[in-house]
Amino acid sequence: MKPLILAGGKGNRLGGKKATVLLLEKPLIYWVFQKLKNFSSPVYISVKNKIQEDEIKRELIKEKIKIDEMVFIRDLYPEIEGPLCGIISALKLFPEKEAFLVVAVDQPLINKSFLEYLSTLSYIFCNQFLIVCKGEGKIRPFPGVYPCSLKEEIENFLLTSPKRSLFRLFQYLNANQKILFIKKDDKIGYENFININTPEELKRVELCFSQKLKTHKM
Repeated sequence: MKPLILAGGKGNRLGGKKATVLLLEKPLIYWVFQKLKNFSSPVYISVKNKIQEDEIKRELIKEKIKIDEMVFIRDLYPEIEGPLCGIISALKLFPEKEAFLVVAVDQPLINKSFLEYLSTLSYIFCNQFLIVCKGEGKIRPFPGVYPCSLKEEIENFLLTSPKRSLFRLFQYLNANQKILFIKKDDKIGYENFININTPEELKRVELCFSQKLKTHKM
């Protein structure tokens, strides 16, 4: 299972350059990277262009992350906005038997046990299904498993659909029985799905994050 961080978003509501916004004096991507590096290495990082790649690489190197621990993937269709472009750009690089464990750059509270659970499910189903969590009336697209076996269908959807949202993609794949929804329950912590989009959310996560670090539960 290859770990992929989606770091190509603009992050305008957070002041721009979301991946390098500081959380406890370290760039946001650092915390997500460390979780995924412990899960599997190298960690793949989805970016829009070389400028974004150089910015993130520079910050990770400052935090003692080695060059061979990170692999950057630039968008094949940079003119298309949204996470699907980053996902398909990664899927097209590998054979159909492979799969990516996809996490957003603004999800520093994800826990290793949930990532392992997703990986195990994908292994059981031979990396043939897109796997995401569903609960409380919402679909949680990340963290999720996105298999290379679906790259042709996902790319076709991306290039032909008038609305390229993840929700529409899930509808499309569900109709073709290519998606597995995990039912969210108490065993799957809510913190796995927390995203940081505003300065206020950053402050709340920083408080929660620091408490978890003190109690060694991260």
